[in-house]
Amino acid sequence: MTKKEWLDEHVWVDEYGRSYNLSDVPMTVITRNEAYKKRRLDDKTIDELYLEDVEDLEMVKEKVYG
Repeated sequence: MTKKEWLDEHVWVDEYGRSYNLSDVPMTVITRNEAYKKRRLDDKTIDELYLEDVEDLEMVKEKVYG
């Protein structure tokens, strides 16, 4: 998955772009890119999150497909 595809994925977050939590803040579905903008993450942090997610996906694929 390319970084652009990853950023365009829809994610379930609160109105501030944070991951699901048990607070009373309303939840919504927006793109990962919009969520990161709301959280004011810089490009370096977004790159690190992308690389971590790609690594996790590769580990899952390896476990599932051998």
